[in-house]
Amino acid sequence: MIRILLAVLITFSCLSLSAQELSKKETKTINKRLDSYVKLIKKEDYNALMNLIYPKIFEVATKDQMIEVFNSLEAQGFDMIFEEMKITSLKPVSISTSASYVLCPYDMKMKVALVNKEMQNPEVANSMLEAFKMVYSTGTVSLDKENYTFQIAGKKHLMAIQNSDYGKDWYFAEFDQSNPMLLNMMFPEEVIKKTKELVKD
Repeated sequence: MIRILLAVLITFSCLSLSAQELSKKETKTINKRLDSYVKLIKKEDYNALMNLIYPKIFEVATKDQMIEVFNSLEAQGFDMIFEEMKITSLKPVSISTSASYVLCPYDMKMKVALVNKEMQNPEVANSMLEAFKMVYSTGTVSLDKENYTFQIAGKKHLMAIQNSDYGKDWYFAEFDQSNPMLLNMMFPEEVIKKTKELVKD
């Protein structure tokens, strides 16, 4: 009887473990979607990018509102250039038939130039430097004071999500711990907790 119970426990343990692994097909599909995501970011094609964004985000801001924000950055005096966005791994958080979550850590480098003459003053530049340091607290942020250009590098985290409420495709959302309200709106509590543990590793 004890042997049977042990066998059952081992079997369920194995099933539980395998449920948190990605199949080759899933891995290939996610990587293909990620490639498109990165290319669109670098091209600044925000209209097409919206098709890869996790639809639940649009409960907070519509597609049109998000596109308007992205496109208005230059008008406000910012020139953003993504020099690098490299996905380093795929880490399954929770895999199920209803909703699956996969953490996608990535290394990023970008330049942000202040192109508006009104913003090209030391006070504004230093204020923005401190703001960028808060957002990219685990990375490096420097300021070229002569050219009013910020160089930002660091590690960030995307979450790949496949949710049956939105079909079979994989979508992406930033996992940004500095915005707990948005995290709680988008992800189940247990997913947030486990993801935070993975981020620490």
